[in-house]
Amino acid sequence: MKIRYILIFLIISIFTACKKDNKEEFVRPVKIQEINSIQNDNFNIDFPAQISPTQKTVLAFKYAGAVKDIKFETGDFVKKGQVIAVMDDKDYKVNLDAFSKKYEAARAVAQNAEIQFSRAEKLYQGGALAKKDYDNALMQKNVAVSTFKEAAAGLENAKNTLNDTRIIAPYDGYINKKIVEVGAVVPEGGPVISFVSNEMTDISVNASLKDVENIKNSSNIVFKDNSSEKVYPLEIKNIAQNPDSINLTYPVTFTFSNLSKDEKFLSGQTGTVTITVKNNGKQEILIPLNAVFEDNGSNVYLFKNGVAVKTPVEIGELRETDKISIVKGLKGGDKVIVAGVSKLADGEKVKTLGGTK
Repeated sequence: MKIRYILIFLIISIFTACKKDNKEEFVRPVKIQEINSIQNDNFNIDFPAQISPTQKTVLAFKYAGAVKDIKFETGDFVKKGQVIAVMDDKDYKVNLDAFSKKYEAARAVAQNAEIQFSRAEKLYQGGALAKKDYDNALMQKNVAVSTFKEAAAGLENAKNTLNDTRIIAPYDGYINKKIVEVGAVVPEGGPVISFVSNEMTDISVNASLKDVENIKNSSNIVFKDNSSEKVYPLEIKNIAQNPDSINLTYPVTFTFSNLSKDEKFLSGQTGTVTITVKNNGKQEILIPLNAVFEDNGSNVYLFKNGVAVKTPVEIGELRETDKISIVKGLKGGDKVIVAGVSKLADGEKVKTLGGTK
């Protein structure tokens, strides 16, 4: 009986020791990146981007008044020269009618004065008309012609004013937004329609001042479409001279280069603009952004002899969408832990997973 108890005790002791050994043997797996000293000839910067129309215009009436009709709905296609909206034009039609009557009357008077002067001129040249009467006929003709010219100018202005009660499509495009509805009274120059061209060849991003310099010095610019994963070459169209007042960034516009006629984009379609920048001979260390953590400054974990060692670093600029430049704290040969960082503690035993990168 005594021997049986001794055997049971030994079995329990061995089982407990095995469990303890198994627990102590657990070492957290991590993925590492070994830093090399190869010089980077260039680096990439990524910007989230959105395709925008080549042209975008806010259309308005030149005069104040009530909106009588808007002939299209949001999203409708409109050809250049088509009437988009009309304001209440009753007063302008009355004005045109009045100037038309003035014009007709002035034209009749001017024509009659021309005829009378022509007769007077012949009589005067034949010695049958006094100089005083000739001068009077000439004066009446000049006054009539001047009055007719003023009436003609007034009629033209009245026609233009009536035309300005209509909003005409300046180019082929789409109704982007109806800013007001029929019946609304708009001030002079007040926005009525947001109108965009049917060509979607521009891409806009917001860049910091330093990024603007990088863009200017870029060796290659491409756009990757989120929906198709296709990549398209770009060229710089415009860089704003002044920053956006809210974000304090500089709007930069790119346009597609060598885009085929079959390629069509939608306004608002998203993707990524990648700028390739020459590194000007500088050596640069890039590591994944998620390898860096904040704890009284920026830090990384280095893999040293199977242990995670917390190491302070000085970070530089963001490169691409998921990499960051390390200015100070790392050197060639260092092995940076790039996965599983959030679960680590300084001095914890680790093992590599999937080799080095």
